[in-house]
Amino acid sequence: MEKSRLHFSSQDASPSLAKSKDWDALSRWSEYLKPDVSSTPTSKGWKHVSFEQSLTSGSFQKAVHIEWVIQLSQVAEGLMAKMYRLIQILDHPDLVSYTFTESFWKAGVFPNCPRICLLVSKKFPDHPNKLQLERVDKVAFDALNDSAETYLQNLEPWILLLLDLMAFREQALRLILDLSSTVITLLPHQNSLILHAFMDLFCSFVRVNLVSEKIPRKMILQMYNLLHTMLRNGRDCEFYHRLVQFVDSYDPPLKGLQEDLNFVSPRIGEVLEAVGPIIFLSTDTKKLRNEGFLSPFHPRYPDILTNSAHPMRAQDLANVTSYREWVLLGYLVCPDELLRVTSIDISMVRTADDCINVLFQYMLLHEEYQLYVLPKILESKRLAKSGRNKQKEADLEYNVAKQVEKMICEVHEQALVSCYAIHHERRVLLKQEIGRMVVFFTDQPSLLAPNIQMVFSALALAQYEIIWYFQHVGIALSKYKAVRMVPVDIDATDPTIGFLLDGIDKLCCLVRKYVAAIKGYALSYLSSCAGRIRFLLGTPGMVALDLDTNLRGLFQQIVHCLENIPKPQGENISSVTCDLSSFRELWLSVLMIVTSSRSSINIRHLEKATVSTGKEGLLSEGNGAYNWSRCVDELDFLLSKHGSLKKLYFYHQHLTAVFRNTMFGPEGRPQHCCAWLGIASCFPECASTIVPDEVNKIGRDAVVYVESLIESIMGGLEGLINILDSEGGFGSLENQLLPEQVANHAKQTVKVSTPLKSPKAIAGLLLPGHESYLENNNSIKMLEAALQRLTNLCSVLNDMEPICVLNHVFVLREYMRECILGNFKRRILAILKMDSELQRPSVVESLLRRHISIVHLVEQHISMDLTEGIREVLLAEAVTGPISFSHSIERSANRQTGSAVEIACNWYVENIVKDVSGAGILFAPIHRSFGRQKSAGTYVPDLNTNVGELKAFIRILVGTGLTGLIE
Repeated sequence: MEKSRLHFSSQDASPSLAKSKDWDALSRWSEYLKPDVSSTPTSKGWKHVSFEQSLTSGSFQKAVHIEWVIQLSQVAEGLMAKMYRLIQILDHPDLVSYTFTESFWKAGVFPNCPRICLLVSKKFPDHPNKLQLERVDKVAFDALNDSAETYLQNLEPWILLLLDLMAFREQALRLILDLSSTVITLLPHQNSLILHAFMDLFCSFVRVNLVSEKIPRKMILQMYNLLHTMLRNGRDCEFYHRLVQFVDSYDPPLKGLQEDLNFVSPRIGEVLEAVGPIIFLSTDTKKLRNEGFLSPFHPRYPDILTNSAHPMRAQDLANVTSYREWVLLGYLVCPDELLRVTSIDISMVRTADDCINVLFQYMLLHEEYQLYVLPKILESKRLAKSGRNKQKEADLEYNVAKQVEKMICEVHEQALVSCYAIHHERRVLLKQEIGRMVVFFTDQPSLLAPNIQMVFSALALAQYEIIWYFQHVGIALSKYKAVRMVPVDIDATDPTIGFLLDGIDKLCCLVRKYVAAIKGYALSYLSSCAGRIRFLLGTPGMVALDLDTNLRGLFQQIVHCLENIPKPQGENISSVTCDLSSFRELWLSVLMIVTSSRSSINIRHLEKATVSTGKEGLLSEGNGAYNWSRCVDELDFLLSKHGSLKKLYFYHQHLTAVFRNTMFGPEGRPQHCCAWLGIASCFPECASTIVPDEVNKIGRDAVVYVESLIESIMGGLEGLINILDSEGGFGSLENQLLPEQVANHAKQTVKVSTPLKSPKAIAGLLLPGHESYLENNNSIKMLEAALQRLTNLCSVLNDMEPICVLNHVFVLREYMRECILGNFKRRILAILKMDSELQRPSVVESLLRRHISIVHLVEQHISMDLTEGIREVLLAEAVTGPISFSHSIERSANRQTGSAVEIACNWYVENIVKDVSGAGILFAPIHRSFGRQKSAGTYVPDLNTNVGELKAFIRILVGTGLTGLIE
């Protein structure tokens, strides 16, 4: 099966095949595509357009291209997942310095012949047969000959990966070049749908090739061909020379990318300039706050609740994460576009925003700009200085190149100094705005639907800031021209992270709660949009265009779809099922036709024909209807796209550390723990179907993460209970003076003529009521804060929904019950003995009553019977077994003996019963207790043996069951 696939790959990858054969060759990617690819929200619309439309040959070819764009973007994810898996198997090799660990050679991918493998890799692209390998390591070379078949089979899956990378490069590059040359406009406000599909493929193409640098491509290819020649009498494998050319042209990958994408560079530059204002806006916290981009209130008219001032900008802010990636990768592979006057500021804002940029779990540093972009800029600077153009143009080009050079050289150090403060300011802004948003929409849920795009924008911005934080926390980077490592100044105790996680969680819950209202609003919008589109189609400008039959029919079908959608009525909205994928398919068909340079009617004609009406143009109405239609039947997908934090899985170790530092800090909030725990539910979404065992691995990591957080939460809960149960807690409110202390106090009062101004006037003696004095006010406030935090935490944990991670379900209420009762049991054992002596039972009873009162206080905030649990613990501790010194019976494995009663009984036996005969311990009937005849020893028997103490002991362990015996 593998060999047939190998043969197919080599034939399919041939550049001489026609485009029609490339369409059939998409079947090669079935391994990389998701099983439900035909039903995914994006690809569904494109796919049906491709096969169901009877369009002209040009428009049909355009539809086919869009289908390839969507599928190849998904193929890119599969390729990166497979490469990442290979890197993990090989224990992250260092291919620059050729440093490989022992695990690399024991992974079973390469033969354990380091000298031969390293030589063929270093001498690439020289043919292995020219290297006289038998002289390098004769023993290893003979071992290769003997086991060549086995080694070849081990390398075959990875040589297939190289073939897939080569085929992906050819098909994706052809699509990128074709779309760039045929699409009229790729501006976000005119053709956002096709623009996003095009740029997604562009970025996927760049990412795949950059990640491929992390796998040992040369060693795979050279060793495979060497083994093949051994088995095939010196014949090279048929694809060897093409793969050599491919690997060599992308060594390093950025060099090949810059050459391949040189033809689309101007179009990429136009796109990056167009998205620049949105990137500037997303970084301007003052403007975002003052102009109300993230507020449901109108910025200039506070009495108007629905903020309709920035509807398009709100939608653009939801896509700002994608725009940032476009800028980062676009200028990296199209460096000439940095010479545009406006590009400097865009690139500066983007690159100074981060110290690192994670590229599929690998850091993309500013060094890449130094190594691969700066030489291009210096070359342009040199040419401008040599007077290639007119003097005025040459001076302008030279000055711009000089500014870009300065920016690239200084941006890394600037980012090290300022990036954390910049992002902290944004997190504070988002914390405030999302907090207000949650309160407002909770109080006014009817306004959630009109502002849903603003909610998506807030989720996207918060999502980006959280991921940025965990990408940078705990790393160290080197400054240019310096060997020392400089730690990035990230505060691991920053409380804003907890607030953002909680805000995202609450916003998502609000959207899910009022999904029916959002759906109803979207349906109402689409119904009104149908009338507007029908009106625009009947305007004189549209009539004068004389649309062809096919395009006119598409518009009529669109109006028909919108006019026949279900009408929302009252409380029945939630029961309405509406699939608007057919409408989106039709609208995408229109876009594919009118954005093609081969079409007689294009997007500019439609805008000119309809914009003169004074209302939104036809394209704007259609794009708006497309976006609102997704709020009807794809709301879950949109919510996951903007609010999912699944990428935090790759930083789950940092998550645990930051949680522990912030959750129980001064600004931590108990309700945040729900959001921290809820993240784990989306971790398995990071798994790729291309790696079979990845789902189980990520699932195990997610379970460990949840268990670790639950352990920390329960530790915090236990700590709060113990703080309240300490002498500095409720114990400070229960001070009572013993008789001898009262006598001493009276004696001191007689001696001192002036009245006491403070309970601390007598050294070492705290009087009842001392806590009410002003100097002790802080301790009472701390006590109140601990009590408030305890009750809040219990309420939150009680109301929290079960956390589901694959087939594991975590119910926090059960963990909380186990924690409280376990802590109660440990408390009994801790206070029972003091310095190897038994604590007085009356004191133990008092301390346990104080602890039980705290548990009863907790019980008021949770839906569980803790009193019954306390009784069970006390009864379990009261069960006794054979006394160890007087019975030689071996204790049965299933016999459970209470530790408390065993400790107490053993003490009484050792210190009272045994000492009655030999240590002067006598029973005193008058005092109804045991006493010592002579003063010796470290304990006083009558303190633990009088009737009152024995009654207290029985009350502790037996409770009310033996009331008669006690009396």
